[in-house]
Formats: sequence, C-alpha cells, structure tokens
Amino acid sequence: MSGFSDFSLGSSTPLLSAGKSRWKPEKGKYRVSFVSLPGLENNEPDLNASAPIFKGGRRLYLKGVGYFLDHGPEYQKIAGGEASRTTIATTLVFWPVDSNGALDKARFGKGEFDIKSWIFSLDKYRQLESIHSEFPLTSHDLTITVTDPQYHKMTFAPCRESLLVSLKEKQPDFFRKVVSAAKEVHIRLQDDIAQDLTIDQIREKLSGEVGTPVSGGASSGGGSFNADDILDDVLG
Repeated sequence: MSGFSDFSLGSSTPLLSAGKSRWKPEKGKYRVSFVSLPGLENNEPDLNASAPIFKGGRRLYLKGVGYFLDHGPEYQKIAGGEASRTTIATTLVFWPVDSNGALDKARFGKGEFDIKSWIFSLDKYRQLESIHSEFPLTSHDLTITVTDPQYHKMTFAPCRESLLVSLKEKQPDFFRKVVSAAKEVHIRLQDDIAQDLTIDQIREKLSGEVGTPVSGGASSGGGSFNADDILDDVLG
C-alpha cells in the first residue's frame, strides 16, 4: 500500500490535489539549494538533471495519530469526513546567511550548512514550477523570504548561481559531506509527509498504541576552506 508519488518540476501534474529534519520557517531570509536529485540515493546526485525530485501525497490528520495518507473514503470517514490535502516534500541545503539574506562567507568558508526536508502545499509548488521554467533549480539557488511563519507565507527569488554546483567543482570533499547528509534526510521524505497506515493501525494509535518515532535531521560542517576560492564566480 502506497499513496506517495514521485515527480519533478515541469512533469505532469502530481496526483495530489514529524521529524526533526523538517524545516520550520522563521521570519527572515534563507538561501537554499535543491539537492533531491536523481542519483542522490547512491551519493551521486545528477546536477545536470532536468529538475529536482519532489515527493507528495494526500494526507489527513487525527489527534493522537498525526498525519496519515488518504487511501479513500474509509480513511476520510475515520478522520471525521475531513477532506485530505495535497502535501509535497523535497530536500534542501540551507547555506549560512546574514540578516539581509547575503551569504555569510566566514561561516560558509568553515563548511557550515544545514539539511532539512521542506513540506509545502501545491500552490507553492506552482510558484516553484514557474521559477524553474526560467531559472532551473538544479543550477540556481533560491532565496526564500519568510514574512509570516505562522501561515507559512513566503516569497521566492532565484539566485544567479548554485553553491552546490560550485562546491562540486571546487571543493569536492565539502560537496561529498553535503551529499552524504542530504541522502539521510532524502530517504525519509515519505515519513516527513505522512504515515502510511492501515485502518487497523490508525485504530491502534487512537487506542493509545505508541508508533515508531522518526529520526532527526542533519546539520554538519564540511571542513574549513577559503570561501573566496569558490565565490568569485558566484558573488562577483
């Protein structure tokens, strides 16, 4: 039983309408690279791929259960008749930035980065799709400006270059550390979206059974280097 779909920007519309690795937006600016790419599972992400990979499903929510996939009327009934909602996920590399959203060269040069899964709605996917048509998100980073964390209101702007691409070319050891950390988050994307449960499993959770917790995210340093060595072509 599976209610998940894999898709990429520019492909057909997805059939869609709680872990520590999930990004919880706070007000401010972020610079991210999309790292959910073909080959990531084998530590060889294809930076020449046509688009990043996204995973999605329709999910429902019940107190005492959490989010679970909608497999049809029986699931909607046990959730009180609530309509399921489309949820999409991908894996992002968060680069260190200052309060204005500019790359913090000192922290970047020390190999600082963070890996998070991003869970979001179909309307944001449509915005990303529009940006990707002109600025492919495999070769351009994205600046995300969060204006209202409570309601996840944010705007997007493409960057001129991808730091991930530059790292692969100029700091391969750092690149490999980023990829290794990203892989661990990427393979758990389904868990971050929703649990894939049977009706009996949902009833067990409602009766007080404890489920298996989702393990945490990844944050790491990639070793020190001179940031200017790779930033000349990115920030110049």
